[in-house]
Amino acid sequence: MDIAEIQDAERFYRKHLKEVILPFWIPDCIDQDFGGYLNCYTNAGKELLSYHKFTWSQGRFLWLFSELSMCEDSVFSDEKKSKFLGFAESGADFLRKHVFLNEDKECTYMMDRAGNPMPVEPDSVLSSSIYADFFVAAGFAKYAVAAKDHKMFELAEEMYRNIKKRIEQGKYLTLPYPIPKGLRMHGIPMIFLNLSTEMYVSAAGLGLENETYGQDMRLFYTDILTNFVDGDHVLREMITTDNSLVDHYLGEYCNPGHTMEDIWFILKAAGCLGDQSVLPLCSEILKNAYRIGWDKDYGGFRLFVHHEGGIPRGTTAGLEKEPMFRQIEENHDNKLWWPHSEGLYSFLYAYFLSGDEELLTIYKKIFDYTFAVFPNRDSRVGEWIQIRQRDGRPDDKIVALPVKDPYHIIRNLILLIQLLREQQDKAGLKREEEIPCR
Repeated sequence: MDIAEIQDAERFYRKHLKEVILPFWIPDCIDQDFGGYLNCYTNAGKELLSYHKFTWSQGRFLWLFSELSMCEDSVFSDEKKSKFLGFAESGADFLRKHVFLNEDKECTYMMDRAGNPMPVEPDSVLSSSIYADFFVAAGFAKYAVAAKDHKMFELAEEMYRNIKKRIEQGKYLTLPYPIPKGLRMHGIPMIFLNLSTEMYVSAAGLGLENETYGQDMRLFYTDILTNFVDGDHVLREMITTDNSLVDHYLGEYCNPGHTMEDIWFILKAAGCLGDQSVLPLCSEILKNAYRIGWDKDYGGFRLFVHHEGGIPRGTTAGLEKEPMFRQIEENHDNKLWWPHSEGLYSFLYAYFLSGDEELLTIYKKIFDYTFAVFPNRDSRVGEWIQIRQRDGRPDDKIVALPVKDPYHIIRNLILLIQLLREQQDKAGLKREEEIPCR
C-alpha cells in the first residue's frame, strides 16, 4: 500500500465518519431528559420504536463518546471533543446511578427510559447477561482516562474484580444465548481480553499500575490461541470445558466476524506486551476466516459457517432447543454490518504489522463489498443498513438485540483513521487539517 493509497483511505474514512455516521446519531441519540442514550431504531433508521435502554448498548455508547473526545486535534476540533466528552458524561452519570443491582456491581440487562431496571421477559432475572457488565466496565475505564476521573477508574476496577470472580465461580448468564452445559464459549475469553486491554491502557493513561491487567491479557489470548484454534488454524466458537473440540453442530460452527474481531484484540494486546510471536498464527487464522466465511457467489461474509466452509452442519441430536442453535439455523446466510467493519480493521492492521500482501488483497475485497452494500442509500438518513440478506437486499429483522448499534462502525472507523495516520507519521508526512462535519 503506497503513501497515496494510505492518504486516500484515511481521507475516505474520516469523511465517512463525519458526514455519514455521526450526523445520524448526534444529537438525537442523547436523551436530554433522562440521561443515557436512545438507539431502539428500525434497521433503516427512520423510526425510534422504543425508549428502552439496553445496558449492553449504553456501555458501548459511553466508550465511543469517550474515545471520540480523545481523538487528535487535527481530526476533531477542541469544541467538538468537548461536546463528545459531555455526551460521555451523560452516559457515565446515568449508568452509575441506575445500572447496578447490588453491592457486587452486577448490572441489569435492560432499563426503562428513566433508568429503572426491568426484565426482558416477565419471569427473567435482571442480571441476565454478563456481557452487559463487560461493556459498562469498558465504558467506565475509557471515560476515566478521557475525563481524568480516578474515581471512575476505581469503579471500573471494582467491576473488573467482581466480573472475574463471577466467571471463575460460573455464576453468570449470557442472554440471549446461554452456554450449553459442558461447553465453553469463545466469547467469554474474547470479551475479557478486550476488557483487560482497556483496563491496561486506561491505567497507563492515568499513571497507575497495570501489571495485573497485562498478566490477564496474556492469559486470555493464550487460552484462545491454544484451546479454541484447531489444527487447521480455524477459530471455533465452542469447545468442551476440558478444552477439547466438539464433534456436533455447535462445536463445528464458526463465526467469521468474531474471529476477525478477536484477532485484532489479540494483536493489540500482544503489541502492548511486546509479544510479536502471535503474528504468524493470527495472520493464518485471518486468512482462514476469509477462506471459510466469504460468500463466493455474492461476496461478503456469511454470519455463521461450518469450520470447513459452507452452511453449518453436524450432529444436532438434543441441540434443537438451544437458542444458539436456532440463531445459527435462522441467520447463517445473513450479511451483517459488524463482521465487515471488523474485517476492514483486522486485515489492514495485520497487513501493516506483517507486510503480507495477501492480507491487503483481502482487505480491498472487504472494502469494495462493504461500501457497496451497507451504507444507507438514503443520504437524508445516513448510517448503514445493518442487516442484509445473502444477496445484499435489506432484511428488516432482529439479530441479538432489538437496537441499532453504531459501536462496531464508529470504533473501527476511529481505529482505521488512527492506523492510517500512524503510517503517515512513519513516512514523515504532514497530516491534513480537519474536515468539518456537515
